Amino acid sequence: MTEIIILKQQLIFRIIMALHLIDNIIGAARFFVGLILIIIAMRAFLKTRTSDMFYLTTGFTLITIGNLFSTIYYVDDMRMDKLLANVFDILGLIALIIAIRKS
Repeated sequence: MTEIIILKQQLIFRIIMALHLIDNIIGAARFFVGLILIIIAMRAFLKTRTSDMFYLTTGFTLITIGNLFSTIYYVDDMRMDKLLANVFDILGLIALIIAIRKS
């Protein structure tokens, strides 16, 4: 009976570890896609030197930083890293709105 309980606990532990690994892989992929987007936007800003491209690049950068906080920054309270990620996402979206309004 105790062997079954131990096997169940080991299985649950492995499932949890697999889910954490998948979550980290998805977070890393989101970060690298955001980084590619920032590089493309930065190159466009350096070619045009317009304020709307600056705000566009800033918005993408803030959203990517928010993703980085969500992936890497861990506090005992899970809501804290989500709060920081959401604040950066909101600031990034505001910058994107300004970029669209200026263009």
